[in-house]
Parts: sequence; C-alpha cells; structure tokens
Amino acid sequence: MTSHPRRPLRAALTAAALTAALAAVPGTAAAAPPTPFGAAFAQRFASPPSDSKPKIRYWWPCGDISPAAIDTEVRQIAEHGFGAAEIQCMFTGDPAKNGWGGEVLTDRLEEAVAAGRRYGVHIDLTVGPSWPLVVPGLTPDSPQAAQEIVYGRAVVQGGATYSGPPPAAPAPKPGVTRQTLVAVQALRCPSGCSGAKPVKLDRASLVDLTGSVRNGAVTWKAPPGGEWMLLGYWQRGTGQASVSGQSVSGEPAYVVDHFSAAGAGAATAYWDEHVLTPQLRKLLKANGGDLFEDSLELDSAQHWTAQLPASFQRLRGYSLLESLPALFIDGIHRQYTSVTPAGTPDFEFTDGSGARVRDDYYRTLTDLYIGQHVKPLQTWAHSRGLRYRAQPYGTTIDTPSVEAAVDVPETESLGMDDGYSDEPFRQVSNGAVHLTGHGVFSLECCATYNDAYGQTWPQMLKHFNTAFAYGVNQVVFHGYATADGLGATGWPGFSPFTTQGGNGFSEAWGPRQATWADTSSITGWTSRMQFALRQGRPAVDLALYRQSYGTDTPSLQAPGYTSDFTGPDQLAATTVRDHRLAPDGPGYRALILDDQKTMPLATARLLLEHARNGLPIVVIGAAPGRTPGDYRAKDQDAELTATIKKLLAEPSVRRIDDQSGLAATLRNLGLRPAAEPSATSGLLSARRVTAGGQLYYLYNPTASTISTDISLEGSGTPYTMDAWTGGTKPVGRYRTEAGRVTVPVTLSPGGSTLVALGNGTARHVTATTGGEVVTAGDTSTLRTTTPGTYTVTWDDGKRSQLRVAQAPASPAPAGWKLTVEDWRKGAGGDRETVEHDLDLTDLKPWSQIPDLQDASGVGTYTTTVRLDQATGAYLDLGKVTDTFEVSVNGRPLPPSDQVSHRIDLGGHLRNGTNTITVRVATPLRNRLRVTPGFPAQAAEPRQEYGLIGPVRITPYTDTPITR
Repeated sequence: MTSHPRRPLRAALTAAALTAALAAVPGTAAAAPPTPFGAAFAQRFASPPSDSKPKIRYWWPCGDISPAAIDTEVRQIAEHGFGAAEIQCMFTGDPAKNGWGGEVLTDRLEEAVAAGRRYGVHIDLTVGPSWPLVVPGLTPDSPQAAQEIVYGRAVVQGGATYSGPPPAAPAPKPGVTRQTLVAVQALRCPSGCSGAKPVKLDRASLVDLTGSVRNGAVTWKAPPGGEWMLLGYWQRGTGQASVSGQSVSGEPAYVVDHFSAAGAGAATAYWDEHVLTPQLRKLLKANGGDLFEDSLELDSAQHWTAQLPASFQRLRGYSLLESLPALFIDGIHRQYTSVTPAGTPDFEFTDGSGARVRDDYYRTLTDLYIGQHVKPLQTWAHSRGLRYRAQPYGTTIDTPSVEAAVDVPETESLGMDDGYSDEPFRQVSNGAVHLTGHGVFSLECCATYNDAYGQTWPQMLKHFNTAFAYGVNQVVFHGYATADGLGATGWPGFSPFTTQGGNGFSEAWGPRQATWADTSSITGWTSRMQFALRQGRPAVDLALYRQSYGTDTPSLQAPGYTSDFTGPDQLAATTVRDHRLAPDGPGYRALILDDQKTMPLATARLLLEHARNGLPIVVIGAAPGRTPGDYRAKDQDAELTATIKKLLAEPSVRRIDDQSGLAATLRNLGLRPAAEPSATSGLLSARRVTAGGQLYYLYNPTASTISTDISLEGSGTPYTMDAWTGGTKPVGRYRTEAGRVTVPVTLSPGGSTLVALGNGTARHVTATTGGEVVTAGDTSTLRTTTPGTYTVTWDDGKRSQLRVAQAPASPAPAGWKLTVEDWRKGAGGDRETVEHDLDLTDLKPWSQIPDLQDASGVGTYTTTVRLDQATGAYLDLGKVTDTFEVSVNGRPLPPSDQVSHRIDLGGHLRNGTNTITVRVATPLRNRLRVTPGFPAQAAEPRQEYGLIGPVRITPYTDTPITR
C-alpha cells in the first residue's frame, strides 16, 4: 500500500463531458426509442423539461454569503440537475448587518435571482427568515403578532361570594407585557370542581360576569349548593420567535397572527418596504419561482385571534364565548407537541357537547387560516410573479382543505433515524390534490435527525419512491448549504445543523460530499420520474374518507389497491358516472368509511346520492352517528341517522365489522385493483391516465425481491421506461385480456419502475418455458443463462422451439485493485486527499480494512474477467455504499440503478479479457469521526463503505425467436 497527499479532487467530468462520454458508449446512440406515446414524449422523457427537475433547499446564514459564492453555488446546483433553489435564511452571526430586511441580504437575493437567470434555475424565496413566519419590528404585544387565549380559575363554594380580580392566567412568555380580558364566567361543577381532568361543567348554568368587572375586580355571589368554577379568560401575544431565535434580523422579530389578515399584511408590507427593491422585483418577475412557507410549527397555549368570536358566530351560527371552557386541551397547540384533538380536555360539558364545540373551533381556525393568511399571501405572491407553495400542517387545522387552496401543496418526509418509515399522514392531502386538479404535489425530503454526513442516496431514494406511490411528483432535496457562512473556514464548510460540531438534521449536499459528482444521475432519475408522474391525470382505486384535525390517519388493509385520503370539503363538488367517483379526475372505484364517528349532514346526503348513482361504498365498523358541529346538533343528528340508514340500504353499499374483510368485499363488488399482482407481494403503485394510454409506477418497499406477474388495467403494447437512462423499450412477454394487460415484473428491495400501455397491439410472446424475452425494434430474442430446449408461445397460440447451446461459465473476478482517494481536512483547513493503493483478494467494507477504517472519499475498484462466446452478461454488485459508476474497458456505462446494483453489460463486452472498473463515492461520517471539531460525529459508529459485494457476473445468450 502507498499513501501520499494530493491536491483537492475536482469534478472529473462536466455535464457536457459526461454527455459526450455516454454518447461514445456502444449501443447508447440510436434513433428515438420505441414509445407508447410518440417520439416527442420519448424525447422529453429522456431529457425532461426544466420544470420537471427537482428543487433543493439552499441554506444561507442570511446575508453572510459572498456574491462570488452565490454565482458558483447556483451554477453548481444547475449543473447537477436541479431546476430550483429555495433560499432559506437560517440565522446569522451579525443580524444587524446581514439579517432579514437588511441591505446586505437584499443585495445577495438580487445576486441569487440574477444567477438563477444566468444558469436556468428558479430561485424560490421563503415568506420570512427561518420559520414560522416572523416579521422584524413586531413585538409580542403587537396586534399583528400571534395571539393565544389562556385562563385562570378559582373555585367558589355555593352561597359564597368571590370578590377580587378575575382569576389570573399563568405567566406569559418573556416579552409579553399586555393581556386583555376576554370574558369572566362562572359554571356549576355537578361533581365538584377539583377532580381529575376533565372537570365536568353544567353548560346551562353559565353566568357571564364580564360586564360586572369594575376597576379590574369582580364581585359575585354563587347560588347556594355545590361548587362553582370561576374562569377568567385572557388574550395575549404568544411571544413566539422563529426556531432560530432572534438571530435572523437587526431588530426583534416575532411570529405573526396566522388567523388574521393583519398578520399576513405585516409580512407582505415588510417585504415591500424592506426586502423588495425595484431591481429584485424585476428579477423575480422575469425568473419566476415560489414563495414558500414551511410547516406550521406554531406555539401557543391555545390559538386565538381578535376576530375569532365574531367569525365563529358568523360561520358556525352560535356564540364561541359561551362555549369557551370546552376549547382547552393542555398542550394541544404547543410546538412539536404529541397532543392531539383526542387528548383529555381540561373541562367538559355534562351534555357531551364539548367535542362538537372543539370541532367547530378547529373548523373556524381552518377557515380563517385559508381566508386571512393563505389567500392574502397567495395574491401578493402572484403580483410579484411567484407561486405560493406551503406545508400547512402541524396544528389543528384541516390540512387537506388548506392544501387545496395553495398553488403548490407540499408535504414532508422527516424522521428520527436513518431507517424511518413515512407515516401515512405525510400524504394526507393526496385526495385534495387529485380532486382539485393540482398538477404538482411537492415533498420536502428527506431530513433525518442525527444523520448529518451519514445519509446515503439509497436512503433518500426510498423516501422518494414511497412518496411517488402516494401521489407526490415534486421533490425538494434537504438541502445544499453554502460553504463559507458564519466565518467557516476550510472543509467541509458551513452547515446549519452541524455548527459547534453537532450532528443535526441531514444533509449538506454539495461539493463537500464525495457523492456530489454522482448527483446528476440521481437528479436525472428524479426528473424523469417527476415528468412521468405529471402526465395526464391521476387514477386511484379507492377514496378513504377521513375527517380529522390532527395528524392521525388510518391505514388500509387492502393489498394491491391504491387509495387517497379525502374529506367532506374535497367531496363536496364530486359527481359519479359509470360507478366511478370523480370520473374526470381520480375515478375512484369505491369510497371507504373506516369507523368514522362523525359526518356533516351535507356529506351524508351527497353520499346517499352517489350510492343511488351506483358508487360502491364500504362502511367498516360503526357508521357515522353524529354531525361534527354543535349548531342545531339534535336536529342534524336525527337527519344524519335517517340518511345513513337509507345509505346502508342501497345495493351498492356494504357494511363489514373490520378491515380484515375489506379486500374480499371489494372483490365481491367486482372491483379489481388497477394494478393487480398475481399474488400478495407488497408492491405499491400509482397510475396516470393520458390521451395515449396508461402509465404505471411500481415500487417494492419490502426487504425482499419481488418477482410477479401484474395485471394492469388498459390496453395496448406494454413498455418499460428506465428513469436512470431515459430509455424506453417494449416488454418482451405479456398477456392480454378484455381491458387488461399482464406483464412480468421483478424488482429488488427498494426498486421501482415505470410501465406504460399504449401504441396499439402487435404479435407478441405470451409465455416461455424459461429465460427472458427481450425486444429490440421488430426483433425478439430469448435471453437465457442455461442451455436447453425452450418453448415460446405466441398470442395466437403458435409455439416456437429454440435450442440454446451452453453459455459461458460465470467468471470470477481475478482479485481487485483498489485505489482510494481519502478526503480529509488538510493542515491549512482546505480539503486534501491521501491516496491508498491496495490489492484485495476479497471484498470487505473499508471499516474492516485497517488503513481505511476512518476513510471517506472515492474508491476505484478494478478487476479483469475473461468472457468468450457470450452475448452479454449481468453484473450484480451486491452491497455498495454509497453511489457508484461502472466502466467496462475504459468506457463509462450509462447511469446505473443505484438501488438494485444490477447492470446489463450487453454491448459493452468483448471476447476475451475485459476490464471492469467500479468507482464508489462514500458519505463523510467515517472521516469526520476523527476530524477535530466534530464531537457528535465521533460518537457515531463507523459506517460500512465501498464495494462490499458479493460481486457476481452472469453471462447470458440471446437467441432470436422465429415464428
């Protein structure tokens, strides 16, 4: 082994050079590939338009970034396949100089948008610095600042007199100096006022004492008998700053009221006065992009706004002030709370109406958030040439209804460990997106806590693929950090989540990462997937009814069926035709009610109409038994009961005890999944219906390879579309029946593919006794790895017999030569590399090789194999960490599937000796573990890097099939 220092490694190929290199590979330059939707579609799939490219979050320490860095980094973002950069002003060391609204930051934003114009990248701007939305100059006492309602309590014995100030609320957050009395009320506690939560209150006994307050005091004598609860309610500011505290602007900044137009107006006024110069306005108009608002990480004792009582009276038809005690659930609106609307309230009415009041309260918050926050920001964004993109979840609002109102609805993939699963609530808005015709459903992906510098691209792709299966078709990578912010010197540079050596959220992509050279293949795959999943309209099997103001979502035990979540707002304008719900949209085959306790009367009436028009509806468990609100509740409930009874009597409606019977019930109704595997497999799918035919996305989320035949609704010739290379080719073997095409599918764990149906039908193979049918143009061949006689059956019943001679034996690599460019921080702070040269007889992770156990960087593995008389061969790399590129005889192959690690070497091999090179790039954790200044990385275990294998080469023989 030899080791010696080297200069910092630069990107080996520019985008143009990479294109040229690929064009030189045998078999990659050809006429337009066959396609189900025409040559223009094939060309756009191979080279997707810019609006199909993924976005990336671009972290700035606000204005602490140089113009030169902006130009370089925006260019890097463009060259690596991103269509937009979302600038996030996180925090800064000198808020007065570089903070939000200052001249320096505004100048840097101008530089960024101008650079975006130069390099073809949209620049997205956030509604304010960090998050939630704050405005410099607001104080916690400002009327435009976020508001809360709190209460104080006192117990008064029956017949006793209370005299003194209204009961005081708990102390506010620092900076809150004013509190306004909203109401003083007394209610009888039939079972005593001092028991465990919820304390039961007699709603009918309410005494309003607000008008009795004189000079800050109230005097009241309780009626005789029992105990009474005296409550004083106070409105005040929440005192919430951004998650970055007061390090974002030159003057203190506090969260705005998200439920009043005054809050949104304060934000847009600040933009117009302090951020948007005439030049920046002009640039934004020309360049476009999004105005983005992150998730609603609001913190209050209980959400409030000054206009809430009047709005509630107008929208819900009764007085909120007379129902105030029922609102309070301790912690319900605290930031990052685990408390949900199902939590135990502080007080409950003895008549059981408390849950109804809370439903109406959450509904009103939703209405105010849409009308007073979303719409003003959206209107303002449009006037500046921007779309409004938002993540409206994280508080007690109806997220799907809000998502339907924004221009680009966004969800989020976020976890606490690198193996986290994507909870269904992340896709709770898919029905709203599909039913309202939104073309784009966005995802912020894929932050993982304590995974900085340890995240791998297969981990990222797992979350991409899961989201695609649930309707997402735009990914925002999390993220790209400017290198030299906050005075950071040397490699790896500034990252907002690793300051002081921390190990916060992943990931800081960019040139600091050894895998950055391979990012173009990742973004190319993502762009092609996003392009395909925006074609035509979505088609979904089932609509799963959900009405909830929390983040809880039910799961669906119906393997093979696709589903959307949908609620009363989304269903309101739907129709049924040919037994399909929303036939010109998702075209749901059935609506599922899963133990849904409540339902608005208008929704029940609509579902009865839909059932009478033939829509299959399956009711699981209890049918809805009450309406959600408190207005005319008794009358509404009576009519709901009668309507549900009629609904259950309709011939298209089924009622079952639990989900275990759902799949059988659907089949008894004659409902097959659009994508139906031959056996239970765990496959996830998504479907798009285009003018030319059907397009299916298939994904294997399991830990085992799935190999199955899958029956797809539609007609025409099936094609596979390779999002890694951009190629499209006909499926060699398939079967057709009335309205369906069955194709074989094999997907490795985490693997995905696209299958399209269209372009008519032709003579084709339906079955073989072995091997794989490969089609190129009008020629079909049988690809086999073992000798023998094979029978091929055609769609007209004719059979062909093929005799295949012995294929070459699988060659074993003759050892490996490994050269590692070990990235590390040099004496001067910049990155340097140390080269390690090793000869390996067996492959093993770097962490098990003494000289490489702390190495990160790029490893190049070289071996030779001898192949004679083989048409081609499959190369299976086994385990690889992280990204890889394969070359054969000195020529790089087209981008390889970074999940399956299986590469077809056909067309790249020669008879005799072949040299195979595998270049592997790794994360940085192992090196940073032993780099001074990264104590949190040092606490993490070593990761397994490199080509780990086992590597297998399987020769095959292609034999032409003749009829």
